[in-house]
Amino acid sequence: MNEQTIPASVYIICKNEAQHIERALESVKMFEDIVVVDSGSEDDTLRIAARYTDRIYHRDWEGFAVQKSYALSLCKHKWVLNIDADEEVSPQLREEI
Repeated sequence: MNEQTIPASVYIICKNEAQHIERALESVKMFEDIVVVDSGSEDDTLRIAARYTDRIYHRDWEGFAVQKSYALSLCKHKWVLNIDADEEVSPQLREEI
């Protein structure tokens, strides 16, 4: 796969996902814009996320729809991908994108 930057945004909402979020972020590190919206992590989630993006925001939990809508509103690109903190983008999907 060509390791070019993908001109799109990706966003992840999370709380206490230190166990999973690095794998998720590693799989999307080639996206130009990575947004993480955290709802009060007390583990290493934020420290790990900061290695991949400086676009980390806090929002108290108001439900999935509200969190995802807020995260989407922060994205810089027209094309946007949302993944959960315990998911990852496969190499095949990256190629397709």
